[in-house]
Formats: sequence, structure tokens, C-alpha cells
Amino acid sequence: MKFNLRVSISFRTKEGLAARRKAGVKLGRPRGVGKSKLDKFRPEIIALIKNGSTQKFIANRYKTTEANLHRWLKKHGIK
Repeated sequence: MKFNLRVSISFRTKEGLAARRKAGVKLGRPRGVGKSKLDKFRPEIIALIKNGSTQKFIANRYKTTEANLHRWLKKHGIK
């Protein structure tokens, strides 16, 4: 019984997704350039980097992770 229910749910889900695709609806998480919370601090971050501050210090100051800061710097071409 459980197997049949699982198969029917899967089938209905796939049918629904196919219908949405056919209707021209984009599925999934939207991609693109979203606003980062670091964008508004760009001049300050550039100044801190030029003054020799570490990425760890900057990330902690703006309450983000080092990885996120690194990705943001790379995206904006800031070294």
C-alpha cells in the first residue's frame, strides 16, 4: 500500500511539473545577481583591505563568513 502511494505521489508531482514547464513557467530557485549585504559597505571594505586588515577581521566586523567575503571580493574584482 505504501509503495503504491509513493508511486502515485511521484507520478502526480512529475505530471504537475511537466504541465508547469509546458505552460512556460521557470522552475527552481531564481538565479542572478542578488544584492549582498556587503554591497553597502563596499567603500569601507576597500579602505580596510588597503590598510592591511585581514579578511577574517573584515568578515567578523560585517557579520559574515570569510568564505562569503572572499567570494564577494572575487566577484567584484577587489584584491
